[in-house]
Amino acid sequence: MTEKELYPPVHDLFEKRGYKVNAEVKDCDMTAVKEDEFIIVELKRNLSVTLLAQGLKRQKTGADVYVAVPKPKQYSFNKFRSVFSVIKKLELGLIFVSLRGNHSFAEIVIEPKPYTSTYINRQKRKEIIEEIQGRTIDTNTGGVTGTKIITAYTEKCIHIACILDMYGAMSPKQIRDKGGADNTYNILYHNVYGWFEKVTKGVYTITDKGRKGLLDYPELEKYYTELLVNERN
Repeated sequence: MTEKELYPPVHDLFEKRGYKVNAEVKDCDMTAVKEDEFIIVELKRNLSVTLLAQGLKRQKTGADVYVAVPKPKQYSFNKFRSVFSVIKKLELGLIFVSLRGNHSFAEIVIEPKPYTSTYINRQKRKEIIEEIQGRTIDTNTGGVTGTKIITAYTEKCIHIACILDMYGAMSPKQIRDKGGADNTYNILYHNVYGWFEKVTKGVYTITDKGRKGLLDYPELEKYYTELLVNERN
């Protein structure tokens, strides 16, 4: 597939809407003009950051700018929801081209309308900030898949487990006094990982599963154990 193959369907799309369409005008793949309307379309085989950057450059002409790419074979709206949000934020338009021989056609997926308001999801922001603040040392690697991610919650469980492993059975208050999380009681009560066990009313201990669990996080286990030893000394 070539960019040249994308041109006829996109050309026909705008020509049928009454635009005067031209190709390769001052480095622009395609232009479409109708009265005061001025449109530039960039054609590419793949939707990429480079293409979006090229579209932004074309906006400096004052034109409404579209990027046109082949329609993905595994297309679904939910799968591309985030991509669409980026394109809208950039005030670009998006055209999908379906290549089917003599029956090829182009469809406008996103119109290049200005994103006039900026919505901030404050709850999501709060959750992200709290997650960052809840992590002490960064043992994760960015961009990986299929790998266990250490969350702030996991780290709190590790800290509590280290305290119980060193000092023995304790109450949530005693654990907090040793530096455990403010929500220690909830962590012990829900016992998501099965690391803790209630021995008497209001008193908890670490289980064998908990001790084995610590072995899965050697860096954090070492960090919190050394921290507890230093505090004790």
